[in-house]
Amino acid sequence: MRTIVSTGRGGTGKTTFIALLTKYWIKKKSLLLVDIDPDENLAEMVGIDLQKEEIKTISDILFDIQKGRVNDELKSLPRPVQIEYMFHLCLYEGDGFDLFSLGAKWTEGCYCQPNNILRSIIPKLSKNYDYTLIDSPAGLEHLNRKIMSEIDSIVAVVDPSKKSFHNVRRSLGVAREIGIKFKNFYIVSNYKFSNSLEESVKELGLEHIGKIDYDENVEGYILEGKSLLGLPGDSPAFLSVKKIIENMD
Repeated sequence: MRTIVSTGRGGTGKTTFIALLTKYWIKKKSLLLVDIDPDENLAEMVGIDLQKEEIKTISDILFDIQKGRVNDELKSLPRPVQIEYMFHLCLYEGDGFDLFSLGAKWTEGCYCQPNNILRSIIPKLSKNYDYTLIDSPAGLEHLNRKIMSEIDSIVAVVDPSKKSFHNVRRSLGVAREIGIKFKNFYIVSNYKFSNSLEESVKELGLEHIGKIDYDENVEGYILEGKSLLGLPGDSPAFLSVKKIIENMD
């Protein structure tokens, strides 16, 4: 069992990276995909229409419980028991991977309760899979939530900007400060890095395991809402992620 979490600033390619990892390991390993970004883009990138599949998010379930939209036999039970009973509505079980999402919160207030649910569910579920791949939102808040306290690899996807580099340093600092246990903290540069700028990644002082190459097919697929799992085998982005995986291993 291995857990890999993508992190980084918005727009660097975190979700694309997780989708391409999925393409590489699908059918080879048992996979659990977890989308903790409220924008919930991961499902679309791997070809799943959650609404069509009638799959709810964690936040959807909480909203239904708060509004009393549960079976009568559940209403007298404590909320944690209701959530556990209804979680099967959140889990997409597919051919090659399973997936669930945090989703957008439909009421005011913080994400404390959805985060607590994730904190209890992910470790239990992960035991049943070879790999758990977690797509995180931009920024640092997901680290402060400490949804996962033990992680095999944190992969920071960076673009060629000081803001991106500062984000990595802060992410590493927060992870250490709040006691997240991780074996590896890797850097992956995105396609915006030219060969001349690639050297700048070394200033972070962290292990750089590769670059996601530019691929016009990726842009086209994302624009059209097509699954990145359908990219051709000779896709430059996919081939570059294969090399990144080899460097991780």
